[in-house]
Amino acid sequence: MKNIILITSTTLALMMSSAVSANTITKSADTTSYSFAVAQDNKFVINQNEHIPATQSREYSLDVNGQSLQRGVSLTTSAPGALVRISAADGRSAVEPQMMNISQKGGKSFAKGSGFDMLVDSNAMQAQGIGFQRGTTGFKLADNLGQGEFTLQTNQKLNPNGKYRINVFEKNSDTALYLKSGQGTYFRNDTLNISANVFDRGQAQTIRNIKARLVSPTGQSYPVIFKKSGDGYQIKMPMKMAADNVPGALWELHTEVKAHVNGKLIQRNGRVPFSYDEMTASAGGNVQIVGGDKNLKAMVPVKVKKDSRFEVRGVLYGSDKAGNMKPIMVTHTADNLSRGAGQIMMEFDAKILASSGLSAPYELRNVELRDQSQMAILK
Repeated sequence: MKNIILITSTTLALMMSSAVSANTITKSADTTSYSFAVAQDNKFVINQNEHIPATQSREYSLDVNGQSLQRGVSLTTSAPGALVRISAADGRSAVEPQMMNISQKGGKSFAKGSGFDMLVDSNAMQAQGIGFQRGTTGFKLADNLGQGEFTLQTNQKLNPNGKYRINVFEKNSDTALYLKSGQGTYFRNDTLNISANVFDRGQAQTIRNIKARLVSPTGQSYPVIFKKSGDGYQIKMPMKMAADNVPGALWELHTEVKAHVNGKLIQRNGRVPFSYDEMTASAGGNVQIVGGDKNLKAMVPVKVKKDSRFEVRGVLYGSDKAGNMKPIMVTHTADNLSRGAGQIMMEFDAKILASSGLSAPYELRNVELRDQSQMAILK
């Protein structure tokens, strides 16, 4: 996976920072190799569950037009203090919070932003450099308004056909949508497996409506259908579309649900990311370690389906005097390979090997094959 793996790799690097004693980079023609030493008490256990995408959401969004905002838009909250953000699609026609009125169902009305604890107009939003698009404003519902059904309305002059998105984030809510993918990386003809559940204080809630779509890194959208499964819903569908790849970018499943919680219909929107890549090569299992301690190498066979630049990562283990296998170094080696049977020759740093005090027999573990052009993990 792409940026998900980067997060994990960063965490791993921090864990190992005190254990790194040396590193080397070697280059020859198209081949680049990098090694760094690790302390022998490090345990390299790669658990694929660490890379399985799972998200939770306490927010929802509504797409409305200017006319709806002038007439009044219904919002439902399940906890006090919801944060509301309104974005103008054209990036210019912001709806300013000090011009907005809010009323409770069967209760009081609050004019010109008086029902908000905090207001951020379009100028302040841009000045703070928060990263939202132009034409975005925000506010926080006053805590003393509590929760329930509200009507949000503006006196501001707006284009009746202008498009706006309202995002409601209920940071204090106990109700959340949980999305989980069965794996972090998919290839063509793999089965996409994603589950959706709504929980409130640990109890599964009844989902009344659910809809979703797959969105590629280039913005192309594909409809998908959830089916009832246990307390929630699940997608199981073959991935047959083109990989539509952008290096470093992820696909996303966008999901909207409505669930009955304590007698009220609560909406949640969420998204879960994953990699969808082209299987351009596969690594063979017969890795051979050759040479002596001064020129130790590993030959990793690679069956290439499409020309690219590939990288192999692995952890070299050696034996101590008692015969126990312990890690010596992590090595990354990249090379250009053409279609057909090939191999990547990993060169291990002789200085790191000598300083480890470990000797043959050696093993290469945690072998990982990557296609650098896709930034994809193939094994």
